[in-house]
Amino acid sequence: MTAERRTRNTPVVLMAAGLGLLAAALLWSYLRPGLWLLDLVVVPAVWLALAAGLALLLAGAVMRGRHSARAAAGPAALVVGAVALCVLIGPWWQITPKSWFVTHRGLYELALRTDPGTSYYGTSLPAHLRFLTAGGTVSGNPQGARFFPQWIGVPDDAGGYWYSPGRSPAGYDMYGMVCDAPVSLGDDWWTCGI
Repeated sequence: MTAERRTRNTPVVLMAAGLGLLAAALLWSYLRPGLWLLDLVVVPAVWLALAAGLALLLAGAVMRGRHSARAAAGPAALVVGAVALCVLIGPWWQITPKSWFVTHRGLYELALRTDPGTSYYGTSLPAHLRFLTAGGTVSGNPQGARFFPQWIGVPDDAGGYWYSPGRSPAGYDMYGMVCDAPVSLGDDWWTCGI
């Protein structure tokens, strides 16, 4: 392979590597598996994959698009789409849970339509809403509240968002941990244990 051909392929290789890293990180974020102690390694690796994936994708797009506006259109759309997916599915609830909730509030309102069932850990959310909670589930309690866990410990404890009509979820069970000092998000929505 000639040097000129390698140089021409470099942006494509960078973008492909970036997309691969982003796909792996976003798949983990969508599925949100609870890996207990392995999360100490996996969660930082996911954040590194997100950062490196976006950087590689952006670098490849800039290299590809610097020759003409026409050549820049496709890579620019790819970057915008990747950033939008990171905002939608990425694990940034860990950094700013209130902003995550505000951004996804409409989806949580939609998730309220899912019957939580009677199982302690709740019922699975529809596939298009699964990324909203750890384990992809919503659970209820006898007071009519709904719990959307953002993390679940092993073997117990959790933290997340509550929909609790008419009252604070203080004292409610979060899979073994009691909700203490919940923070109001407005309109019967709360966060606790995050």
